Amino acid sequence: MNSGSLLALVLFAVALGWRLYQLVRSPRLPNGAVTAAIACLTAGFLFQQKGISDWFDALTAPGGARLANNVLLAGAACALLVFFHGSAHGEGQVRQVADPAESRRTRAATDRLEGTPFRRGCRRISNDWHSMVELVPLGAAVVLMFVATGLTPAPLRGAALSPATVHVSGIALFYLGAGLYLIYAIVACVWWITRYQRTADRHLRTGLRLAAAGLAAAAIGSTFRALYIVVAWAFGPVVPALLWLGVPFVVIGSVLFLAGITYPGVRARLSALGRRRRHRDDLERLAPLWTLLAKAYPSIVLRTPPGGMRDRLAVHRRYYRRVIEIRDGLVQLSPYLDTDFAALTAEDPAAAAKALRRALDRQVAGEANDGRAKLVLPGGASDLESDVRPLLALSAAVSGKDD
Repeated sequence: MNSGSLLALVLFAVALGWRLYQLVRSPRLPNGAVTAAIACLTAGFLFQQKGISDWFDALTAPGGARLANNVLLAGAACALLVFFHGSAHGEGQVRQVADPAESRRTRAATDRLEGTPFRRGCRRISNDWHSMVELVPLGAAVVLMFVATGLTPAPLRGAALSPATVHVSGIALFYLGAGLYLIYAIVACVWWITRYQRTADRHLRTGLRLAAAGLAAAAIGSTFRALYIVVAWAFGPVVPALLWLGVPFVVIGSVLFLAGITYPGVRARLSALGRRRRHRDDLERLAPLWTLLAKAYPSIVLRTPPGGMRDRLAVHRRYYRRVIEIRDGLVQLSPYLDTDFAALTAEDPAAAAKALRRALDRQVAGEANDGRAKLVLPGGASDLESDVRPLLALSAAVSGKDD
C-alpha cells in the first residue's frame, strides 16, 4: 500500500469512526444515510487493495472483488444523494393551500393544519418517497453490472479498464454502466449540497463546499472514463489520455470529499478541547473566590450525587457547579453589601474585592442587615461565559488581596 492509499485509508477510518460515534451518541439524528455511505466507501476502497481483492476472488469467483467494489461505490453515491436531498428539504415548507381571499377563520384553520407536525409528516413522506425512487436507478445499475460480469469471459472478469480490455463487450458495458450511474448520482449530490449549504452555518458550509468540490472532481474523472469507453466503441481507436486524465480527478476528489465531511467534526472536537482547557483554567482562577465564599456559607457547596467519581473528573460539570456555587454565595452575602456591588465588580474589581471582605466581616460579626438580596453581577450577559468574566476578575482581585 503506497502513501496515497494509506492517507486515504486513514481518512476513511477517521470519517467512519466519527460517524459511528455520532450514531451511537445521538441515534435519533439523521446520520444513518451518510454513515452507510462512508461505510460503503471504506469497504469499496478495501476491495481495491490487491491482497484483499485476490482473497475475495478466491473466496467467491473471478471478478468478485471488482463487482463488490463498484456495487459499494454505487450504494455510497445513492446514500449520499438520499442524505443531501433530505437535508436540503429539511428546512423546506409545505406549499400553502389557503387562498388569500379566504376569511380569517378559514386561514387560521389552514395554518393549524399546516403546523409543524403536519409539515414534518409531509417532508418525511416526500423524503421516503424520494429514497424509494432513487433505488430504481441504483437497482438498474447493479443489475447491469451483474449482467456485464456474466457476459465477460471468466479469465477477464477481474481485469481493469485498459486499452487491452476496452473492446471486450462485458468489460466496457460494466464500466460504462457503473460510471454513468456515478456521474448521475454525484452531479445530483452536488446540486443538493449547493442548495443545502445556503442555510448551513459557517463551519458546516466550509465542509460542504469541500465535499461538493471533491464530488465535482470525481464526476469529471468518471466523465473522462465514460468518454474513453464511448470513443473506443464508437470510433475504434483508443485514446489513453482520456483514461489517464480521469485518475487524478478521482483521487483528488476522494480526498477533498473526505476532508469536507470530516472537517466539521474535527473542528468541533478541537473547539471542544479548547473549551475544556479554558474551563479547567477558569476553575483554578475561580478557586480563591469560591474558597472564601464556601468558608462563609458551607451550604452553597452542592452535594455530589451517586457516581461522583465521574462528576469529579468532568471538567465542565465542575466548572458549572463552581459558578453556581459562587453566585449562590454572593446572593446570600448580598444583604451585607452596602454598595452597588454589580457595578463595582464591572468597573473596579479591586474595590469590589474590598467591599466583599467588608461584607464577610459583617456577616461573621453577626451585624444586622436589611435582609434583601441585591444584584451581585452586571446584567446583560448573553451567555454563561460572559457572566463568568466579572467573577474571574473578582477572584483575581481577591487572590491579590490574599497575597
